[in-house]
Amino acid sequence: MKLYGHPWSTNARKVMVAVAEKGHRLDVEVLHIPRGEHKAPAHLALHPFGKIPVLDDQGFVIYEAAAILRYLDEVLDGPALWPSTPRERARALQWDRVHQSYFEPVVGPFLVQAMFSRHLGFTPDPEVLERMREALAAALTATLDPLDRHLAGAPFLAGESFSLADITWLPYLEYLDRIGHGGPIRERPNVAAWFARIAGRPSWQTVGRTGMQPYHEDAHPDVIASQHGWRADPAERAAG
Repeated sequence: MKLYGHPWSTNARKVMVAVAEKGHRLDVEVLHIPRGEHKAPAHLALHPFGKIPVLDDQGFVIYEAAAILRYLDEVLDGPALWPSTPRERARALQWDRVHQSYFEPVVGPFLVQAMFSRHLGFTPDPEVLERMREALAAALTATLDPLDRHLAGAPFLAGESFSLADITWLPYLEYLDRIGHGGPIRERPNVAAWFARIAGRPSWQTVGRTGMQPYHEDAHPDVIASQHGWRADPAERAAG
């Protein structure tokens, strides 16, 4: 299986963590967003919207992280990452949609401005960033308060078992925490304990905390691939 994406991408990280949880490895082909490789004709042939990640499983090509995650959970051996009971599945889907509808639309763009902007080659407008900080504070209150209440009675989002729903939140919480916006996470005891549980898993330690990270001062997207043996150079891709 081959994953087209970048290991700093939140959506690519979801897929990489899920595969690690299943006990497998992916062949990751790094696409450099600053170079526009996600908009190149070769990638648009795989993903018509020019996004990442894309999974190629022996010619079966699928995009959108949620679809990739469900597919991999079904076809790969290893622990199931989607709950087995109707109520747990409903709860997992509920928190997945809370993330999709109320959390990520604010947090994702904020991370682009506050952390990824230097890798993408632009300087954020201070006024825009301040407005985004205000929106971030409101979104975190709106989502983390009910999440904290829910987690008072369950160790994970679906209930007793770690699932794809937990994986969906993890990359965003990690980045917020690492760039100094983890206060709202840590101020809520049940959210803080949950975040510590899921971030402490070996899969996340390997995917999200090994090697150079985008929040490091000397980080550069051009060198991330060489640290892990992933193919990043077009000549390498053609040869391999």
